[in-house]
Amino acid sequence: MTLVLGAGVSIARGLPLWSDLLREVWRRVFRKDFYAHDGELIRRAKESCRRAGLPVDFIERLDVSRHPFELQLAFEQIFDHLRWLLGDSAFRKRLALPKRFDKLGASRASNEQQTADVFSHLLREALYRRRRRPTNLATNPDTLSLIARAVQRNAKLEDHNRVIDQVITFNVDDLLEREVNAGCRRTVPYAVPIARASAVRPLNSARAIPIYHLHGFVPMASSRYNHWMGEGWIENVKAASESLVFTDEQYWRTVGNPAGFASRIFASALSGRCVFIGLSMTDVNIIRWLAQDAIERSDDFRRLATGWDDPTEVESNIMQDLSRHYWITKRRPDQVPGQISFRLTDVLRNTLDRRGVTCIDIPSWHSKEFQDWWRACFLS
Repeated sequence: MTLVLGAGVSIARGLPLWSDLLREVWRRVFRKDFYAHDGELIRRAKESCRRAGLPVDFIERLDVSRHPFELQLAFEQIFDHLRWLLGDSAFRKRLALPKRFDKLGASRASNEQQTADVFSHLLREALYRRRRRPTNLATNPDTLSLIARAVQRNAKLEDHNRVIDQVITFNVDDLLEREVNAGCRRTVPYAVPIARASAVRPLNSARAIPIYHLHGFVPMASSRYNHWMGEGWIENVKAASESLVFTDEQYWRTVGNPAGFASRIFASALSGRCVFIGLSMTDVNIIRWLAQDAIERSDDFRRLATGWDDPTEVESNIMQDLSRHYWITKRRPDQVPGQISFRLTDVLRNTLDRRGVTCIDIPSWHSKEFQDWWRACFLS
């Protein structure tokens, strides 16, 4: 199976969500807080609703009306601002860039490559500034630690005994790789990050599990990761800044391309079994990829079942064939199993069910039930 990871697996380590990351980088570049005004308005609105005795569920859903592409459009504005002002020494000084950026004019890199390098640097600083390592991992491991143990264990197994074959992540950090490879003295580490099309090739060791970064890769130190090219390793390769997927332009160059690197990797994973962890499952790309896979399989089976007398049997067989993926998520306190609901969260669950994704509801990520279940599935 494939583990598909989102930002939720890194929250416990102090890494920001995308909205918080945008807020940090925006403040650095424009000297303003992207969400300051919105946050104050929402706070006041929620306080008024509480005083009025409105339902808690309604208050929790209160938010500013946002454009669905707000984050990537805002990141694009940051990137474009860097394009125009990167040659301004006063601007570079205000950003407190390292001295290596003082020689941008003498660099052979294009303006776009230089901008991507600075953009990646700003993301790296915002990502890892508040990074922390929990102190109770031995007695109460967090989700990232549990996943890392499972990946490392599967890397040590023979292929026919593995449960986890690969990992797909929408995170750009390297916390998972660091955790899996901690103490590894092998030439080829247990977890190998892949964020560019040129790296999609058989690795030179059966004791390695690929970690596909579909939104790009911004490790704490690029020098930790060499690049395997089939004949050997290329050392000290710069992180692929051009493969980042933060701005709207970057989105259409990579994830938005149906035949591109990200779409190919995800489509291949859907032919097996996927377990989604730390994801809200509201990413339009995930829904689109699941839909494309479900439509193709369903249409094919309906053609095979031409002439069947019972249409219900046709649809039942389709559902059985599609049902191979799982979404691990915290259950709502008011959730009633099996009850049909028209709330947006339940409509999402019903949609995922039609796409072949079964919801596994857990009390919490630190609950004994979840951790025992994880150990039984992946660590026993």
